[in-house]
Amino acid sequence: MSHWDMEVDEEKQRAYLTLSGRMDAEQHAAAADACEEVAERLDDGFDLINDMSDLVPAEEEAMKHTERGKRALADGGMAAVVRVVSESPTGQMRFDRAGEDAEGYAVAKADSVEEAEQLLEKRRQQA
Repeated sequence: MSHWDMEVDEEKQRAYLTLSGRMDAEQHAAAADACEEVAERLDDGFDLINDMSDLVPAEEEAMKHTERGKRALADGGMAAVVRVVSESPTGQMRFDRAGEDAEGYAVAKADSVEEAEQLLEKRRQQA
């Protein structure tokens, strides 16, 4: 079963996006809409943890929505994202390529949400 979810921690200025399963174009569109809303809601310099460890590669039309979401986050002032990745190199490569020219923010990869949290906290301490 596929699903997506967006949670926001206003205090940390951090969003948590989970993408799971074989999402169709409609689900990718809704997730991109949520990215646009988060970009408007949070302050410049916010960051995001994108848990895509269970995401199955999507169809090409869905990737257009992924690109729109990435662009909205970049235009909204996102400073960094950490992607919790799967062991599927194909799915990861497709996601990375979608909208990669729009990514004007730091991108890192982690094996778990906990590791992603640590990476972002370390990044903030060094800033």
